[in-house]
Amino acid sequence: LIRAPRASQTTQAAMTSHSTEQYANYQTMAPPTSFQASMPDGSAAAYHRKTCRLCEKTNLQSVLALTPTPPANAFVPRERIGCAEETFPLEVNFCQDCAHLQLSHVINPEVLFRNYVYVSGTSPVMVQHLKEYAVDAIEMCGVQKGDFVFEFGSNDGTLLKHFQELDMKTLGMDPAKNIADMATANGQETIADFFGAATAKEVRAKHGAARLICANHCCAHIDDFHGVVQGVKELLAPEGVWIFEVGYLLEVFNKGLFDTIYHEHVDFHSVEPIRRFCDANGLKLLSASTNSIQGGSLRCYVGWDKTTPALKGGADSVAELIRQEVAISLHSQQTFKRWANSINNTRDEVFALLSGLRKMGKTIAAYGAPAKATTLMYHFGLTKDLVTYIIDDNPLKQGLYSPGLHIPVVESSMLYEDKPDYLLILAWNFTDSIMKKHEKFLLSGGRFIVPLPELRVVKSLPSQE
Repeated sequence: LIRAPRASQTTQAAMTSHSTEQYANYQTMAPPTSFQASMPDGSAAAYHRKTCRLCEKTNLQSVLALTPTPPANAFVPRERIGCAEETFPLEVNFCQDCAHLQLSHVINPEVLFRNYVYVSGTSPVMVQHLKEYAVDAIEMCGVQKGDFVFEFGSNDGTLLKHFQELDMKTLGMDPAKNIADMATANGQETIADFFGAATAKEVRAKHGAARLICANHCCAHIDDFHGVVQGVKELLAPEGVWIFEVGYLLEVFNKGLFDTIYHEHVDFHSVEPIRRFCDANGLKLLSASTNSIQGGSLRCYVGWDKTTPALKGGADSVAELIRQEVAISLHSQQTFKRWANSINNTRDEVFALLSGLRKMGKTIAAYGAPAKATTLMYHFGLTKDLVTYIIDDNPLKQGLYSPGLHIPVVESSMLYEDKPDYLLILAWNFTDSIMKKHEKFLLSGGRFIVPLPELRVVKSLPSQE
């Protein structure tokens, strides 16, 4: 293991950073003048939100501004690589009333999600996680054979498949028609739509109340979180539980995982604001736990205050996580203003390492084309002059080009045909499995570069040392 040297001075990023002041005249709920893109029906592509998504107050303070990017999953085909793509601000606001951290500029979900390219089933790590998720949910919530389990943001149905195999009735809902159709074709009925009060009523009328509602890493994507909660309240059985898992802000902050900030993620959740939100909406945060998936996640168990049975961990689990949040001042805006400086220091280190290697004549490719890679590459200035191509195991992304930067995405066989000197792992949350899978690359003299949580260059796995 070789630690990368710290840059001796601030390195100029290859991308031009835009000041958020230029967007100061944007009106609440109105599309900014510079956001000229629109949907075919004339609806705005984006707007600047000035109210908190949880408490709906206007007491918001800007604490972090990253380099503007196109939508993080807007991969383009070869014929469009000559076309300019619009970028949108990545400004993060802190609510001074409820301490919720959130994105200020919101892209129309029709743009982001109707034709989606992320699928859970291509990651063995995620598949195993979702299998364990299902087992945990059944044990925690007392779900029985024949009970109705509903998931919104269900993607390719990987989670629901595990419930289905255990003899539960299942139904998914996902706005990405291409993914919903794929899931249905594979045996998991999935409705291609957004979840809210109206669609929840339709589901209940046809299938009855849900004993369990799941939402796996999609609640941070939803601008109208109040609308989602109305849907949950419409569909959830009196003894039912709503489980949602999201990236945990405490882990994002502690590990410096700023690249989880992109336009699909409009919220960055912590326990105290969620607890307050549930109380204000006639629900109760029954229990909470954390796990390591996606760099660190929070799983919340929500139910009715009076009729949902108590769950393992209960109020003590919620109180303990809030205690940890308070201990690191997670509910203070100053914490995130200081974080901005730390992010830029990491940017300088990574850029210095990669540009130095290129000046030495070394070749660099990247592994993984997750949405988070768009944020990292833009903010760190990692253009195709530094990174030649990106390897990804998702066939839906292979043959396309990365958002805005237009770096080609290829299949893993290219790693052994082209034999780059270094491989930058953009899907850092799957670093161990990627390195194990491609140990041959290391044995042939290649090196892995892991940018987060801490920059490091790996020349061998522990078993080789």
